[in-house]
Amino acid sequence: MILQALTNYYDRLESDPDADVAGFGFSREKISFCMVLSPDGTPVQIDDIRVREEPKGKSTKARISPARMVVPDRGSRSGTLIKSNFLWDNSGYALGCDGKGKPERSRQAFEAFRDLHLEFANEVEDVGLTALCKFLESWDTDAAAGKAAELAHLEWEEICDTNVVFRLDGQHRYLHDSEALKNAWSRRVSAEGDSQPGFCLVSGEADRLARLHPMIRGVAGAQSSGAAIASFNLDAFESYGKQQSFNAPVGLRTAFRYTTALNRLVSDKKRRLHLSGATIVYWTDRPTPFESMFGSFVDSVSAEDAATLAQLHGFLTSVHQGRTTDDLTDADVGFHVLGISPNASRLAIRFWLTGTVREFAARLDAHSCDLEMGYANPKDPPLTIRRMLDQTARERKDVKPLLEGMLIRSVLTGGPYPQTLFTSVLRRINADGYITHHRVAILKAYLVRKARLAGRKEDIPMTLDVNRPDCAYNLGRLFAVLEKTQHEASGGQHSTIKDHYFSTASATPASAFPRIMRLHAHHLNKIEHGGRRTNIEKLIQDICSHIENFPSHLSLDGQGQFCIGYYHQRQDFFTKKTDNDE
Repeated sequence: MILQALTNYYDRLESDPDADVAGFGFSREKISFCMVLSPDGTPVQIDDIRVREEPKGKSTKARISPARMVVPDRGSRSGTLIKSNFLWDNSGYALGCDGKGKPERSRQAFEAFRDLHLEFANEVEDVGLTALCKFLESWDTDAAAGKAAELAHLEWEEICDTNVVFRLDGQHRYLHDSEALKNAWSRRVSAEGDSQPGFCLVSGEADRLARLHPMIRGVAGAQSSGAAIASFNLDAFESYGKQQSFNAPVGLRTAFRYTTALNRLVSDKKRRLHLSGATIVYWTDRPTPFESMFGSFVDSVSAEDAATLAQLHGFLTSVHQGRTTDDLTDADVGFHVLGISPNASRLAIRFWLTGTVREFAARLDAHSCDLEMGYANPKDPPLTIRRMLDQTARERKDVKPLLEGMLIRSVLTGGPYPQTLFTSVLRRINADGYITHHRVAILKAYLVRKARLAGRKEDIPMTLDVNRPDCAYNLGRLFAVLEKTQHEASGGQHSTIKDHYFSTASATPASAFPRIMRLHAHHLNKIEHGGRRTNIEKLIQDICSHIENFPSHLSLDGQGQFCIGYYHQRQDFFTKKTDNDE
């Protein structure tokens, strides 16, 4: 299912002339330098083709990055395997010198590079290939570092271990752009000796099966050389006498298509997100506005733009009201979300969610409604999934990777929020004492969704509800009033009963509230204004009318209600009242 959806995405890219996707047997690679050759194979110079960008922000240094080119792709190489690329490679293969400190291996790599091109010289006539072969036959690998630095007018350290391509002096195109050489390479790839005939499980058609699938590069935390989704490198993984990826038969062209599509998604910032332990990619079967907006629901960075926020708000309002807008014209188009994380040289599938744009939009709308909470500051950033995760730990690096996957899955499937999310937020409140709008919104969303999925009606208010009979909710309100009384009595001292008793009062009210109530009598006597004392006593009486006794303990759900009641009452104290309210 995953490979089929990725293959379909490659077809979408291939039909888009602006996508500039690589064809079968080719890949887009990072290239830094170009060796310029005369027709007789003499090296003329080495051009620096890296891209230089103007400094951004406070930086005064220009950013230099390799150019990205579509070049022949011979597949992955790992370990001690020596396998040369065609018409390009790193300095160890193309020049016979690198920074690995293994001159013998560099010499063998260069010989493999030379022998491959001499093989092609016997198959196809091309003036550029002929010049390259002459260069490779005469190049002195022992003096490669010094000669290359001289040709490039740079230090060898800048050239070392970078990728190099070739072109003829006086021509603007590179050798790998030659149609004759591209056709020769395509014929070679289609008849690779390590493939075998069979039926592709993805396409269902007869094809040459890939022994090794191309690597996926750019996944956060994975090896720089890339990692594989389908890989078999031990006897214990094999069955029926089949070796390596023949255990999961996928055609050469299909393997190329799905890996090219996934590599493009991983490198596309508009369709890729990085959370604490996973790389998330998402795409639709056809271009839709929803595809570009989805990241703003998850990522805290992409949700900052005011225009994006306005678009998101309008989109969710349309979904909630059941109206068809420009953003929902393709509501029945397939939408896919894939979460992957590194596991040594392999990629683990964290989650795979697929459906239609309409289905995902409705689930995001339900998620947004569950999180709605009054007293929001319009200047506060939106509560994206990333920010929800940030509320569970002191630092972002401490967020539990499993929680991340569970939360995204619950949001995108409409399932219950993970209990770990709820308990982690409560733990943070008890640890640092911060009862913020975002934290209370998460507690409220968890309780509302839990009740709804259980068939119960749990209508937790978004603002203060003075008539709500829930004991835990009113205990939270009572604690807020007692704290406010102490604050007024002491003239605004920094330390309050919240700093000493909040955790105990929210978990075991019977052990905390009797002592707090005794302190309250002392604090109330310090308030000089008689009318204010009367108002406080009346408010406490109204709250206590919903409390029969102080429970010995509150459940986790009750502790969440306690925090919500406390937050509502605290915010109501600082909400401007109208004349009628007063």
